[in-house]
Amino acid sequence: MTELMSSGSDKPEDFSLTKEQITQFKLNGFLVVEDVLSPEEVKALAAHTDLIAAGKAENIPETSIQLEAVFREGSKPVTNQVLSVRKLYNLAVYDEVMWAHVCNPKIVNIIAALLGTDDIKMYGDQLFMKAPEGVGTAQRWHQDSASWRDIFPKDLVTAWTSIDHATMENGCLNFVPGTHRWGMMRGEQLAPFLEDLGSDEWPIVPVPLKPGSISFHHSLTLHQSGPNNSNTRRRGYAVHYMRAVSRKDESVTDAPKMPPFKQVRGRAWPGRV
Repeated sequence: MTELMSSGSDKPEDFSLTKEQITQFKLNGFLVVEDVLSPEEVKALAAHTDLIAAGKAENIPETSIQLEAVFREGSKPVTNQVLSVRKLYNLAVYDEVMWAHVCNPKIVNIIAALLGTDDIKMYGDQLFMKAPEGVGTAQRWHQDSASWRDIFPKDLVTAWTSIDHATMENGCLNFVPGTHRWGMMRGEQLAPFLEDLGSDEWPIVPVPLKPGSISFHHSLTLHQSGPNNSNTRRRGYAVHYMRAVSRKDESVTDAPKMPPFKQVRGRAWPGRV
C-alpha cells in the first residue's frame, strides 16, 4: 500500500501526493492512500452513516435509501433498518456532515493532484453498507463512466473512504490495473473481456483498506466487490469528483438524474457543469 506523503506540516491542507503516486495512478487507474482520516473523523463518519441509514437524519429523502434486494422484494422482513440497506446516494447535497467530508482538504488536495486542477465539482456520492452474514451482495464488474455517460471528458475520480476494515472476506474493492485506458465499454461491449480478467495480462488486484484509508480510482477503471460473507460490516463512502470545466451532454437520456453539481473548490465555469 502507498502511504500519503506530507510536506512536513501537521496541518491537513499540507497533505500532498508524491510524483511517484501520481504516476502510479496514471498507470494503474487507481491509488491507495492510507490513514487519510483520523480515528476521530472515522468514528464521527461511522456514527452519522448509521443515522442516515436508519432514516433518522434530517433532510435526506427516502429515495436516497436503497435496501438489499431480499428486503426490497419482500423475501425477508426488515428487522434492522441499518443492516438491511444496500446503499444510499446523493447525500452530501442534503447533509452538512457528508458535505464537510466531501470538502475535507486532505481529500480534495489529493483529488486536485489527480485531476490536475483546483476547479472541482462533485458529480455525486454513494454510501455502500454491505452488511455481514451474506446480506451484503456482490457488485458486478463495471466502469463508473459507463453509467455517467453524459459527462465529458470521462476522467472523473472517485474517493472511496473505508469506514470499517474492508477485507477480501467482507467484500473489499477489486481493480484491474490499466483498464482505464480501454475507453468506455457498456455491458454488451465489456462482456467478452470478462473471461480474461484474472489472467497475467489483466490481473485482479484486491484492495483491502483500514478505516480512514481511501482508494482513489479513475471513472473508467474496471472494478467490483464480492459479497460480505463475514461477520463484520464493510461500510464505504464513495465521492465522485470532476473538473469544473467538464461538460454535460443534455442529449444523453439514459444517464442518472442527478441533483445540481456542487462546487467543491476553485472556480465555476459558465456553460459547463
